Amino acid sequence: MSQVVENTPSPDIAGPKASGPVELTSLPTSKKARGGVLLEVPGQEAGSWQRWHFAPDRDPELLEKEAPPFLQKNRVIALPSSSLFAWPLWVASEGNVGELVRMELSGRHLLKRGMEEALEVLTILRRGERILVLAVAPDSPFAEDELPPDWKDAARFELPARLHAAAATSDLILWREWGTLQIAFYREGKVAWFCGIREEGLRGTVLRMALRLLSEGVIERMPGSIQIEGLPQGLTDHLAAELGAVFPKAEIFKILTPPSPLLKPERRTRGSRRFLAKPAAPHHDEESFDLSPPEARVQRLRHLQRGRIRSFATVGALLYLLLLVWGAGDLLIRRNALHQLKGEIIRVDPGAVRAKSESERWHALRTFIDPTTYALDLLAAVATATEGGKVRLTEFSLEPGRLRVSGEATDVTQAYAFIEALKKNPLLQEMDLNAGQPHLAGKNSVKFDMEGTRRDTTHETTGSK
Repeated sequence: MSQVVENTPSPDIAGPKASGPVELTSLPTSKKARGGVLLEVPGQEAGSWQRWHFAPDRDPELLEKEAPPFLQKNRVIALPSSSLFAWPLWVASEGNVGELVRMELSGRHLLKRGMEEALEVLTILRRGERILVLAVAPDSPFAEDELPPDWKDAARFELPARLHAAAATSDLILWREWGTLQIAFYREGKVAWFCGIREEGLRGTVLRMALRLLSEGVIERMPGSIQIEGLPQGLTDHLAAELGAVFPKAEIFKILTPPSPLLKPERRTRGSRRFLAKPAAPHHDEESFDLSPPEARVQRLRHLQRGRIRSFATVGALLYLLLLVWGAGDLLIRRNALHQLKGEIIRVDPGAVRAKSESERWHALRTFIDPTTYALDLLAAVATATEGGKVRLTEFSLEPGRLRVSGEATDVTQAYAFIEALKKNPLLQEMDLNAGQPHLAGKNSVKFDMEGTRRDTTHETTGSK
Protein backbone atom coordinates (compact mmCIF):
# COMPACT_ATOMS: atom_id res chain seq x y z
CA MET A 1 0.00 0.00 0.00
CA SER A 2 1.08 3.55 -0.62
CA GLN A 3 2.17 5.71 2.29
CA VAL A 4 0.29 8.97 2.80
CA VAL A 5 2.02 11.81 4.64
CA GLU A 6 -0.01 14.86 5.62
CA ASN A 7 1.75 18.20 5.95
CA THR A 8 -0.57 20.69 7.60
CA PRO A 9 0.68 23.89 9.19
CA SER A 10 0.57 24.13 12.97
CA PRO A 11 -2.10 26.52 14.30
CA ASP A 12 0.40 28.17 16.64
CA ILE A 13 3.07 28.95 14.06
CA ALA A 14 2.93 32.40 12.50
CA GLY A 15 6.30 32.71 10.76
CA PRO A 16 7.42 29.57 8.89
CA LYS A 17 10.32 29.34 6.50
CA ALA A 18 10.28 29.83 2.73
CA SER A 19 9.69 26.16 1.98
CA GLY A 20 6.40 26.12 3.87
CA PRO A 21 3.53 28.55 4.34
CA VAL A 22 4.48 32.19 4.72
CA GLU A 23 2.88 35.19 6.34
CA LEU A 24 0.76 37.66 4.42
CA THR A 25 2.33 41.09 4.10
CA SER A 26 1.42 44.40 2.57
CA LEU A 27 4.34 46.14 0.86
CA PRO A 28 8.11 45.91 1.37
CA THR A 29 9.36 48.78 3.49
CA SER A 30 13.09 48.34 4.02
CA LYS A 31 15.58 49.51 1.41
CA LYS A 32 16.91 45.99 1.05
CA ALA A 33 13.43 44.63 0.31
CA ARG A 34 12.75 47.19 -2.40
CA GLY A 35 14.71 45.13 -4.92
CA GLY A 36 14.21 41.55 -5.99
CA VAL A 37 11.66 39.94 -8.29
CA LEU A 38 7.89 40.14 -8.50
CA LEU A 39 6.44 36.72 -9.36
CA GLU A 40 2.77 36.48 -10.35
CA VAL A 41 1.27 32.98 -10.23
CA PRO A 42 -2.29 31.91 -11.17
CA GLY A 43 -4.38 31.25 -8.07
CA GLN A 44 -6.81 28.44 -7.33
CA GLU A 45 -9.92 30.45 -8.10
CA ALA A 46 -10.71 31.39 -11.71
CA GLY A 47 -9.04 34.67 -12.68
CA SER A 48 -7.19 35.05 -9.33
CA TRP A 49 -3.48 35.77 -9.02
CA GLN A 50 -0.92 35.43 -6.26
CA ARG A 51 1.83 38.06 -6.21
CA TRP A 52 5.06 37.01 -4.53
CA HIS A 53 7.99 39.24 -3.76
CA PHE A 54 11.42 37.57 -3.80
CA ALA A 55 13.98 39.90 -2.21
CA PRO A 56 17.66 39.11 -1.54
CA ASP A 57 18.28 37.46 1.84
CA ARG A 58 14.58 37.47 2.71
CA ASP A 59 11.77 34.95 2.78
CA PRO A 60 9.23 35.16 -0.06
CA GLU A 61 6.38 37.54 0.76
CA LEU A 62 2.82 37.26 -0.50
CA LEU A 63 1.58 40.75 -1.37
CA GLU A 64 -1.96 41.62 -0.40
CA LYS A 65 -2.31 44.72 -2.59
CA GLU A 66 -1.08 45.71 -6.01
CA ALA A 67 2.68 45.61 -6.38
CA PRO A 68 4.48 48.97 -6.09
CA PRO A 69 5.97 50.50 -9.26
CA PHE A 70 9.58 49.69 -8.37
CA LEU A 71 8.76 45.95 -8.54
CA GLN A 72 7.30 46.19 -12.06
CA LYS A 73 10.76 46.49 -13.63
CA ASN A 74 11.71 42.89 -12.76
CA ARG A 75 8.38 41.14 -13.17
CA VAL A 76 7.87 37.45 -13.93
CA ILE A 77 4.43 36.10 -14.88
CA ALA A 78 3.57 32.39 -14.75
CA LEU A 79 1.23 31.81 -17.67
CA PRO A 80 -1.88 29.74 -16.87
CA SER A 81 -1.23 26.07 -17.61
CA SER A 82 -4.57 25.80 -19.41
CA SER A 83 -3.31 28.26 -22.03
CA LEU A 84 -0.14 26.29 -22.80
CA PHE A 85 0.72 23.42 -25.14
CA ALA A 86 3.36 20.90 -23.96
CA TRP A 87 4.81 17.81 -25.63
CA PRO A 88 7.87 15.68 -24.70
CA LEU A 89 10.17 14.52 -27.51
CA TRP A 90 13.40 12.68 -28.13
CA VAL A 91 15.55 14.44 -30.76
CA ALA A 92 19.08 14.07 -32.07
CA SER A 93 21.82 15.90 -30.20
CA GLU A 94 23.43 17.10 -33.43
CA GLY A 95 21.92 20.00 -35.32
CA ASN A 96 19.57 22.74 -34.25
CA VAL A 97 17.38 21.34 -31.50
CA GLY A 98 14.69 23.97 -32.01
CA GLU A 99 14.38 23.23 -35.73
CA LEU A 100 14.27 19.48 -35.10
CA VAL A 101 11.46 19.96 -32.57
CA ARG A 102 9.49 22.15 -34.98
CA MET A 103 9.85 19.59 -37.76
CA GLU A 104 8.73 16.76 -35.48
CA LEU A 105 5.68 18.61 -34.16
CA SER A 106 4.73 19.90 -37.61
CA GLY A 107 4.92 16.35 -38.96
CA ARG A 108 2.47 15.26 -36.27
CA HIS A 109 0.21 18.27 -36.96
CA LEU A 110 0.36 19.36 -33.32
CA LEU A 111 1.22 23.03 -33.84
CA LYS A 112 -1.44 25.58 -34.66
CA ARG A 113 -0.78 28.64 -36.75
CA GLY A 114 1.13 31.24 -34.75
CA MET A 115 2.57 28.77 -32.22
CA GLU A 116 5.89 28.14 -33.96
CA GLU A 117 7.19 31.66 -33.33
CA ALA A 118 6.64 31.38 -29.56
CA LEU A 119 7.80 27.75 -29.25
CA GLU A 120 10.38 27.15 -26.51
CA VAL A 121 12.35 24.00 -25.76
CA LEU A 122 13.31 22.79 -22.27
CA THR A 123 16.12 20.24 -22.11
CA ILE A 124 15.38 17.45 -19.64
CA LEU A 125 18.39 15.17 -20.10
CA ARG A 126 21.03 14.05 -22.60
CA ARG A 127 21.66 10.40 -23.32
CA GLY A 128 24.22 9.51 -25.94
CA GLU A 129 23.20 10.92 -29.29
CA ARG A 130 19.68 11.80 -28.17
CA ILE A 131 18.18 14.61 -26.08
CA LEU A 132 14.94 14.50 -24.17
CA VAL A 133 13.19 17.85 -24.41
CA LEU A 134 9.84 19.35 -23.52
CA ALA A 135 8.39 21.57 -26.24
CA VAL A 136 6.17 24.31 -24.80
CA ALA A 137 4.23 27.04 -26.60
CA PRO A 138 1.35 29.40 -25.72
CA ASP A 139 -1.90 28.29 -27.24
CA SER A 140 -3.15 30.09 -30.33
CA PRO A 141 -5.13 32.28 -30.15
CA PHE A 142 -3.74 33.21 -26.75
CA ALA A 143 -6.29 34.03 -24.03
CA GLU A 144 -5.19 37.31 -22.47
CA ASP A 145 -8.42 38.63 -20.99
CA GLU A 146 -7.80 37.39 -17.44
CA LEU A 147 -4.08 38.13 -17.29
CA PRO A 148 -2.75 40.89 -14.97
CA PRO A 149 -2.73 44.49 -16.23
CA ASP A 150 0.20 45.40 -18.46
CA TRP A 151 1.15 41.74 -18.70
CA LYS A 152 2.88 42.28 -22.06
CA ASP A 153 5.58 44.35 -20.35
CA ALA A 154 6.72 41.49 -18.09
CA ALA A 155 10.42 40.71 -18.00
CA ARG A 156 9.89 36.92 -18.34
CA PHE A 157 7.11 34.35 -18.64
CA GLU A 158 7.30 31.09 -16.70
CA LEU A 159 5.57 27.72 -16.44
CA PRO A 160 3.59 27.08 -13.23
CA ALA A 161 4.83 23.49 -13.31
CA ARG A 162 8.41 24.77 -12.85
CA LEU A 163 7.58 26.77 -9.73
CA HIS A 164 6.75 23.96 -7.28
CA ALA A 165 9.23 23.69 -4.44
CA ALA A 166 8.78 19.88 -4.30
CA ALA A 167 9.70 19.40 -7.97
CA ALA A 168 13.23 18.35 -7.08
CA THR A 169 12.03 15.36 -5.01
CA SER A 170 8.66 14.46 -6.56
CA ASP A 171 7.78 12.38 -9.60
CA LEU A 172 4.19 13.58 -9.82
CA ILE A 173 2.48 16.74 -8.52
CA LEU A 174 -1.21 17.66 -8.55
CA TRP A 175 -2.50 21.17 -7.86
CA ARG A 176 -5.49 23.31 -8.67
CA GLU A 177 -5.15 26.31 -10.93
CA TRP A 178 -8.07 28.58 -11.87
CA GLY A 179 -10.55 25.95 -10.66
CA THR A 180 -9.03 23.13 -12.75
CA LEU A 181 -6.86 20.25 -11.60
CA GLN A 182 -3.38 20.22 -13.12
CA ILE A 183 -0.94 17.32 -13.16
CA ALA A 184 2.78 17.33 -13.95
CA PHE A 185 5.35 14.52 -14.30
CA TYR A 186 8.96 15.21 -13.34
CA ARG A 187 12.26 13.58 -14.13
CA GLU A 188 15.45 14.46 -12.29
CA GLY A 189 13.81 17.57 -10.86
CA LYS A 190 12.69 18.89 -14.27
CA VAL A 191 9.17 18.95 -15.60
CA ALA A 192 8.69 16.28 -18.27
CA TRP A 193 5.03 16.92 -19.08
CA PHE A 194 1.99 18.67 -17.66
CA CYS A 195 -1.67 19.04 -18.56
CA GLY A 196 -5.11 19.57 -17.09
CA ILE A 197 -7.06 16.59 -15.72
CA ARG A 198 -10.61 15.88 -14.57
CA GLU A 199 -11.64 14.32 -11.29
CA GLU A 200 -13.90 11.83 -13.06
CA GLY A 201 -11.93 8.87 -14.25
CA LEU A 202 -8.75 10.13 -12.63
CA ARG A 203 -7.42 6.66 -11.92
CA GLY A 204 -7.51 5.39 -15.48
CA THR A 205 -6.35 8.70 -17.00
CA VAL A 206 -3.26 8.98 -14.79
CA LEU A 207 -2.38 5.32 -15.40
CA ARG A 208 -2.56 5.75 -19.18
CA MET A 209 -0.44 8.90 -18.94
CA ALA A 210 2.24 7.18 -16.88
CA LEU A 211 2.34 4.09 -19.11
CA ARG A 212 2.56 6.24 -22.25
CA LEU A 213 5.40 8.37 -20.89
CA LEU A 214 7.18 5.26 -19.58
CA SER A 215 6.96 3.53 -22.94
CA GLU A 216 8.42 6.54 -24.74
CA GLY A 217 11.25 6.86 -22.24
CA VAL A 218 10.10 10.24 -20.97
CA ILE A 219 10.01 8.94 -17.38
CA GLU A 220 12.27 6.12 -16.24
CA ARG A 221 9.91 4.55 -13.69
CA MET A 222 6.39 4.70 -12.37
CA PRO A 223 5.91 7.62 -9.92
CA GLY A 224 7.30 6.80 -6.49
CA SER A 225 6.84 10.22 -4.87
CA ILE A 226 3.55 12.05 -5.37
CA GLN A 227 2.52 15.40 -3.91
CA ILE A 228 -0.95 16.96 -3.75
CA GLU A 229 -0.78 20.72 -3.11
CA GLY A 230 -3.27 23.31 -1.93
CA LEU A 231 -6.54 21.35 -2.09
CA PRO A 232 -9.29 20.98 0.49
CA GLN A 233 -9.15 18.04 2.88
CA GLY A 234 -11.94 16.03 1.27
CA LEU A 235 -10.67 16.40 -2.29
CA THR A 236 -7.11 15.71 -1.18
CA ASP A 237 -8.13 12.45 0.51
CA HIS A 238 -10.10 11.39 -2.55
CA LEU A 239 -7.21 12.07 -4.92
CA ALA A 240 -4.77 10.33 -2.58
CA ALA A 241 -6.96 7.23 -2.56
CA GLU A 242 -7.24 7.21 -6.35
CA LEU A 243 -3.52 7.69 -6.90
CA GLY A 244 -2.70 5.13 -4.19
CA ALA A 245 -4.73 2.57 -6.10
CA VAL A 246 -2.87 3.33 -9.33
CA PHE A 247 0.60 3.55 -7.77
CA PRO A 248 0.49 1.28 -4.69
CA LYS A 249 4.21 1.65 -3.97
CA ALA A 250 4.24 5.43 -4.19
CA GLU A 251 4.66 7.75 -1.22
CA ILE A 252 1.96 10.43 -1.30
CA PHE A 253 2.44 13.81 0.38
CA LYS A 254 -0.55 16.06 1.07
CA ILE A 255 -0.03 19.80 1.48
CA LEU A 256 -3.31 21.12 2.86
CA THR A 257 -4.03 24.85 2.47
CA PRO A 258 -7.31 26.74 2.29
CA PRO A 259 -8.52 27.68 -1.20
CA SER A 260 -8.38 31.44 -0.65
CA PRO A 261 -4.92 32.95 -1.33
CA LEU A 262 -5.43 35.95 0.97
CA LEU A 263 -6.15 35.14 4.64
CA LYS A 264 -5.87 37.23 7.78
CA PRO A 265 -5.14 36.13 11.37
CA GLU A 266 -8.17 34.89 13.28
CA ARG A 267 -8.64 35.62 17.02
CA ARG A 268 -9.57 32.51 19.08
CA THR A 269 -9.27 33.44 22.79
CA ARG A 270 -8.28 36.50 24.74
CA GLY A 271 -4.54 37.09 24.65
CA SER A 272 -3.83 34.54 21.89
CA ARG A 273 -3.91 34.66 18.09
CA ARG A 274 -3.92 31.83 15.58
CA PHE A 275 -2.79 32.20 11.98
CA LEU A 276 -4.57 30.14 9.37
CA ALA A 277 -2.46 28.39 6.80
CA LYS A 278 -1.20 30.52 3.91
CA PRO A 279 -0.42 29.36 0.35
CA ALA A 280 2.93 27.63 0.00
CA ALA A 281 5.59 29.84 -1.52
CA PRO A 282 6.58 28.93 -5.09
CA HIS A 283 10.11 28.09 -6.05
CA HIS A 284 11.71 30.92 -8.01
CA ASP A 285 14.46 29.78 -10.38
CA GLU A 286 16.89 32.33 -11.83
CA GLU A 287 17.48 30.10 -14.84
CA SER A 288 16.91 32.03 -18.06
CA PHE A 289 13.65 30.80 -19.56
CA ASP A 290 11.13 33.00 -21.28
CA LEU A 291 7.94 31.62 -22.79
CA SER A 292 6.73 34.90 -24.24
CA PRO A 293 3.45 34.84 -26.23
CA PRO A 294 3.38 36.52 -29.67
CA GLU A 295 1.56 39.54 -28.24
CA ALA A 296 4.34 40.09 -25.71
CA ARG A 297 6.98 39.69 -28.42
CA VAL A 298 5.31 42.40 -30.49
CA GLN A 299 5.19 44.67 -27.44
CA ARG A 300 8.87 44.07 -26.74
CA LEU A 301 9.73 44.83 -30.35
CA ARG A 302 7.86 48.12 -30.06
CA HIS A 303 9.72 48.99 -26.87
CA LEU A 304 13.01 48.08 -28.56
CA GLN A 305 12.23 50.27 -31.55
CA ARG A 306 11.17 53.13 -29.30
CA GLY A 307 14.37 52.68 -27.31
CA ARG A 308 16.43 52.86 -30.49
CA ILE A 309 14.56 55.95 -31.63
CA ARG A 310 15.15 57.55 -28.23
CA SER A 311 18.83 56.60 -28.45
CA PHE A 312 19.15 58.13 -31.91
CA ALA A 313 17.27 61.22 -30.73
CA THR A 314 19.55 61.49 -27.70
CA VAL A 315 22.67 61.16 -29.85
CA GLY A 316 21.29 63.73 -32.29
CA ALA A 317 20.47 66.11 -29.45
CA LEU A 318 23.97 65.68 -28.02
CA LEU A 319 25.55 66.32 -31.42
CA TYR A 320 23.35 69.37 -31.90
CA LEU A 321 24.30 70.61 -28.44
CA LEU A 322 27.98 70.09 -29.22
CA LEU A 323 27.57 72.03 -32.47
CA LEU A 324 25.83 74.82 -30.59
CA VAL A 325 28.62 74.92 -28.00
CA TRP A 326 31.26 74.83 -30.73
CA GLY A 327 29.48 77.58 -32.70
CA ALA A 328 29.06 79.70 -29.57
CA GLY A 329 32.74 79.28 -28.72
CA ASP A 330 33.81 80.13 -32.26
CA LEU A 331 31.53 83.19 -32.27
CA LEU A 332 32.97 84.31 -28.94
CA ILE A 333 36.52 83.93 -30.28
CA ARG A 334 35.65 85.91 -33.41
CA ARG A 335 33.98 88.64 -31.36
CA ASN A 336 37.07 88.92 -29.18
CA ALA A 337 39.29 89.08 -32.29
CA LEU A 338 37.02 91.73 -33.81
CA HIS A 339 37.11 93.72 -30.60
CA GLN A 340 40.91 93.59 -30.58
CA LEU A 341 41.01 94.57 -34.26
CA LYS A 342 38.75 97.55 -33.60
CA GLY A 343 41.07 98.57 -30.78
CA GLU A 344 44.08 98.37 -33.11
CA ILE A 345 42.25 100.43 -35.73
CA ILE A 346 41.37 103.06 -33.16
CA ARG A 347 45.01 103.22 -32.07
CA VAL A 348 46.46 103.53 -35.60
CA ASP A 349 43.68 105.72 -37.02
CA PRO A 350 45.32 109.14 -36.21
CA GLY A 351 48.60 108.08 -37.81
CA ALA A 352 46.81 106.71 -40.85
CA VAL A 353 44.94 110.02 -41.31
CA ARG A 354 48.22 111.91 -41.15
CA ALA A 355 49.88 109.51 -43.63
CA LYS A 356 46.98 109.89 -46.05
CA SER A 357 47.19 113.67 -45.85
CA GLU A 358 50.93 113.57 -46.56
CA SER A 359 50.34 111.22 -49.52
CA GLU A 360 47.71 113.51 -50.98
CA ARG A 361 50.08 116.50 -50.66
CA TRP A 362 52.86 114.54 -52.38
CA HIS A 363 50.64 113.58 -55.31
CA ALA A 364 49.50 117.20 -55.67
CA LEU A 365 53.12 118.44 -55.83
CA ARG A 366 54.63 115.55 -57.75
CA THR A 367 53.92 117.01 -61.19
CA PHE A 368 56.03 120.00 -60.26
CA ILE A 369 59.03 118.26 -58.68
CA ASP A 370 59.20 114.88 -60.54
CA PRO A 371 61.33 115.27 -63.75
CA THR A 372 59.89 112.02 -65.19
CA THR A 373 56.60 113.77 -65.81
CA TYR A 374 58.08 116.18 -68.35
CA ALA A 375 56.94 115.30 -71.85
CA LEU A 376 60.09 116.63 -73.60
CA ASP A 377 62.38 114.51 -71.43
CA LEU A 378 60.32 111.38 -72.19
CA LEU A 379 60.31 112.23 -75.90
CA ALA A 380 64.07 112.64 -75.83
CA ALA A 381 64.42 109.28 -74.12
CA VAL A 382 62.23 107.61 -76.77
CA ALA A 383 64.09 109.37 -79.61
CA THR A 384 67.44 108.16 -78.31
CA ALA A 385 66.38 104.52 -78.92
CA THR A 386 65.82 105.19 -82.66
CA GLU A 387 69.60 104.94 -83.25
CA GLY A 388 69.92 107.87 -85.57
CA GLY A 389 66.83 107.28 -87.72
CA LYS A 390 66.86 103.51 -88.22
CA VAL A 391 63.49 103.46 -86.50
CA ARG A 392 60.97 106.17 -87.42
CA LEU A 393 58.43 107.32 -84.81
CA THR A 394 54.93 107.83 -86.12
CA GLU A 395 53.16 108.63 -82.85
CA PHE A 396 54.14 109.80 -79.39
CA SER A 397 51.27 110.39 -76.96
CA LEU A 398 51.57 111.23 -73.26
CA GLU A 399 48.44 111.39 -71.14
CA PRO A 400 48.11 111.44 -67.34
CA GLY A 401 49.78 108.22 -66.29
CA ARG A 402 49.81 106.74 -69.78
CA LEU A 403 52.34 106.68 -72.67
CA ARG A 404 51.71 105.51 -76.23
CA VAL A 405 54.43 105.06 -78.86
CA SER A 406 54.04 103.84 -82.48
CA GLY A 407 56.73 103.52 -85.14
CA GLU A 408 58.14 101.79 -88.20
CA ALA A 409 61.30 99.75 -88.68
CA THR A 410 62.95 98.10 -91.67
CA ASP A 411 62.62 94.64 -90.15
CA VAL A 412 61.33 92.82 -87.10
CA THR A 413 64.75 92.68 -85.43
CA GLN A 414 65.03 96.47 -85.37
CA ALA A 415 61.50 96.75 -83.96
CA TYR A 416 62.23 94.33 -81.07
CA ALA A 417 65.56 96.06 -80.41
CA PHE A 418 63.77 99.42 -80.12
CA ILE A 419 61.20 97.98 -77.72
CA GLU A 420 63.88 96.45 -75.48
CA ALA A 421 65.82 99.73 -75.45
CA LEU A 422 62.76 101.60 -74.22
CA LYS A 423 62.15 99.07 -71.44
CA LYS A 424 65.75 99.58 -70.20
CA ASN A 425 65.65 103.41 -70.25
CA PRO A 426 65.93 104.79 -66.66
CA LEU A 427 63.32 107.49 -67.30
CA LEU A 428 60.72 104.85 -68.17
CA GLN A 429 61.25 102.49 -65.20
CA GLU A 430 58.16 103.75 -63.39
CA MET A 431 55.97 102.54 -66.22
CA ASP A 432 54.78 99.08 -67.12
CA LEU A 433 55.54 98.85 -70.86
CA ASN A 434 53.61 96.43 -73.05
CA ALA A 435 54.36 96.02 -76.77
CA GLY A 436 52.24 94.36 -79.38
CA GLN A 437 53.70 91.98 -81.96
CA PRO A 438 55.27 93.85 -84.93
CA HIS A 439 53.49 93.36 -88.29
CA LEU A 440 54.43 94.01 -91.93
CA ALA A 441 53.19 97.28 -93.38
CA GLY A 442 54.79 96.96 -96.85
CA LYS A 443 58.11 96.18 -98.49
CA ASN A 444 60.95 96.72 -96.00
CA SER A 445 58.50 98.19 -93.47
CA VAL A 446 57.42 96.78 -90.09
CA LYS A 447 54.99 98.63 -87.80
CA PHE A 448 54.77 98.26 -84.03
CA ASP A 449 52.79 99.77 -81.13
CA MET A 450 53.78 100.14 -77.52
CA GLU A 451 51.91 101.34 -74.43
CA GLY A 452 53.12 102.22 -70.96
CA THR A 453 51.13 102.78 -67.78
CA ARG A 454 52.51 104.31 -64.64
CA ARG A 455 52.21 102.22 -61.54
CA ASP A 456 50.72 105.14 -59.67
CA THR A 457 47.94 106.67 -61.80
CA THR A 458 45.98 108.37 -59.02
CA HIS A 459 47.46 111.78 -59.81
CA GLU A 460 46.82 113.91 -62.84
CA THR A 461 49.55 114.90 -65.27
CA THR A 462 49.52 117.11 -68.29
CA GLY A 463 50.35 115.50 -71.58
CA SER A 464 51.29 116.61 -75.02
CA LYS A 465 51.56 115.14 -78.47
